[in-house]
Amino acid sequence: MSDRVMVFAAPFVRHEPGAGQLLRDAGVEIVHGPTDRCPEPAELVDLLGGCSASIASNESYTAEVFGALPDLKTVARWGVGYDNIDLQAASERGVVVTNTPGRVTQSVADQAFCLMLALARRLPEQQEVARSLNWRHVEGTELWSKTLGIVGFGSIGRAVAERARGFSMRVLAYDPRMDAWEAGRLGVEPVGLDELLAESDVVTLHAALTEGSRGIIGEQQLRAMKPGAFLINCGRGGLVDQPALVRALQEGWIAGAGLDVTEPEPPEPGDPILDAPNTIMTPHNSSMTAESAARVNATVCENVLDVLEGRRPRFVVNPQVFGPGG
Repeated sequence: MSDRVMVFAAPFVRHEPGAGQLLRDAGVEIVHGPTDRCPEPAELVDLLGGCSASIASNESYTAEVFGALPDLKTVARWGVGYDNIDLQAASERGVVVTNTPGRVTQSVADQAFCLMLALARRLPEQQEVARSLNWRHVEGTELWSKTLGIVGFGSIGRAVAERARGFSMRVLAYDPRMDAWEAGRLGVEPVGLDELLAESDVVTLHAALTEGSRGIIGEQQLRAMKPGAFLINCGRGGLVDQPALVRALQEGWIAGAGLDVTEPEPPEPGDPILDAPNTIMTPHNSSMTAESAARVNATVCENVLDVLEGRRPRFVVNPQVFGPGG
């Protein structure tokens, strides 16, 4: 019997049959799971019964899920974040967890700048005025020569810094694991979070969501920002204390927010973030370009195939699964 792979990642399914051709050529059976919602753990167990691999989206892989799936060899995350996967439980069960770093970097960096520009130039309001035919001036602000603060200086943060050079922006960055060489190459100033918040005209979040970074932007941090500053979040909704952000927008602590992510996703009906003033929201879409989908689909197939054929994948996020020293 051939290995079976269940796919939950919508961008993979959307680009089928080409997306999975590498796996099919190797004799792997591909089954498409639900892509319009995240299955609850009990349903996830039912769907993955007898499967060797999952090409995962945002569904939760808990210790109970891993315990109920003895045939599961790998969870291959479509994208970078894996905060929805219990890595310790996966490792204890011998399940290799992989992701696809760097494959969506340019797309997410583009989206971050898209949101910055849309906020600065009040693009939604301009569009509304233009379509009303009752034309009037909508005065925005320039990004040119402003100060940009980047929280999280991984590949996406660095790609945002690259783009900022074209706008002659002063760029500050905060990251506990700052790559000083990369910062110097890009003309970026490494600073503490307090200094970044106080001096930036735009703060953009690109940190991984961990217990240490959850709620890194809360009431204290929002009050520390300039009243005219914008907050951009193309990282994870959990990086921000969302009720505090709503208050900040309602009471004018900051000038606006561009959000590609929220917590939860999507927001519940009636969530005040949906009506927050000076806020542009997109549906966790920053990685969704044709180019990035092709890159991620190829890499996620390579990750799965490596595990199924007994090789160590290039992008393993739980190296402890391979024993002491990873």
